[in-house]
Amino acid sequence: MEREDLGGKKKRLFVLGATGGTGRAIVEQARWRGHLVTAFVRSPEKLEPLLRDGLSVVQGDPRDRDALRAVMSGHDAVLSALGPAGLGPTTLVSDCARSTVAAMEATGVRRLLIVGVAVLFEADGLLSAIARRTFLRNVARDSAEMEHIVSESGLDWTIARPPRLTNGGLTRAYGVGDGRMPPGARLTLSRADLANFLLDELEHPAHVRRMVGLASVKAAEREGAGELF
Repeated sequence: MEREDLGGKKKRLFVLGATGGTGRAIVEQARWRGHLVTAFVRSPEKLEPLLRDGLSVVQGDPRDRDALRAVMSGHDAVLSALGPAGLGPTTLVSDCARSTVAAMEATGVRRLLIVGVAVLFEADGLLSAIARRTFLRNVARDSAEMEHIVSESGLDWTIARPPRLTNGGLTRAYGVGDGRMPPGARLTLSRADLANFLLDELEHPAHVRRMVGLASVKAAEREGAGELF
């Protein structure tokens, strides 16, 4: 059965992590595209500058599957930009993934787009291997468990693995690779470009049930970087 292409259709999106940099970019760009957004957040006051038509804010803990289930029904997709607050031991991302998957299965919402970390690509060189085993080990462990939970579900998921995120503007000059980082990848990606990929993937599914690497690419190597947006 072919996947539904959502291009040009107004959809109801359920966004987790909307008070962070990537989450705010998702909310803003989704509203530019005409989608209706429900932001499920612990601190609604952080979104007051964005409170305009097309955005609803619900206060709650994303680790609480019952709270998620109570308000998730009727949405077309969930987009999660949740991440740890620091580099210390944490299970936040995996705990939230577990509750999100349970709530989606209970409410019949099937499409999940979620942010992981590029450091989990094992074939991505020595520097990534060192980071994965040293200062990013807690982040990597939690994100790997999140990916296991999501990939073992029956949902239509896409996991985006970006490198270090920046506050740069929307460029659409990034490459995308299935199961790997794109050729010519830099070590950074703007949060605006990450949000752009997630919303493009929502509207025109091309990477369902896949891990996707994406990063800014050098101008001279863009033609060989797989898909370019």
